[in-house]
Amino acid sequence: MKKINKNEILRVAANEFAEKSQKLSSVLEIAIVGSVAGNDPHPNDLDLAIIVHNLDEIEFIAKYARQMSKHYHAWEVFLFNEVLMLLGRVCHRRECPVRSIDCSVPGCGQPHHLRVYPDFEYDEKMFFKSPIDMLWTSFNVSRFLARKCELGIGESRKYPMQEDIEIKCIICGKTFLFTSSEQKWYQKHGLSRPKRCHDCKELIKMEESEQ
Repeated sequence: MKKINKNEILRVAANEFAEKSQKLSSVLEIAIVGSVAGNDPHPNDLDLAIIVHNLDEIEFIAKYARQMSKHYHAWEVFLFNEVLMLLGRVCHRRECPVRSIDCSVPGCGQPHHLRVYPDFEYDEKMFFKSPIDMLWTSFNVSRFLARKCELGIGESRKYPMQEDIEIKCIICGKTFLFTSSEQKWYQKHGLSRPKRCHDCKELIKMEESEQ
């Protein structure tokens, strides 16, 4: 059986989004940013960056973004104006606002479907150190790539290839697979590699719940 390449799936989602969004008069440029652009075969999510002339058509941009969820639910669409000031991110919710504490954040939903994260601080240099893969631009030269050059960023962040590894369970002695995507999640959260297989973990949980 052919192993599923998540990068390919997310690129399909990104291309579908770009094909629809580039027809909007307000959209000026669309790019993939981050791990997918860096050809990581096991990306955790899909990050898209788009430049807009205004936010008059954000309802449609949000609709096209939500449609990517049929491929994968973890996506972010960053909106920038023509001078590359970050405006915010597209909200995942269909309705705006909803009865959620998230909607009470100052500036969130102004306009509708533009989400503001209270604890997020935009770091321009960190953002542009990420790989950028252009999907479409209305400019003669990509403004995202031009800004990357202006900041003197010649080499993008690397996403090292990781292979699935087999680990021997310290309880039952059976080997289990520690996938590359699981390795990334463990590293992201500062965790050491697992020592017990899934079945033994579940058995321990059951025993603890019965005590």
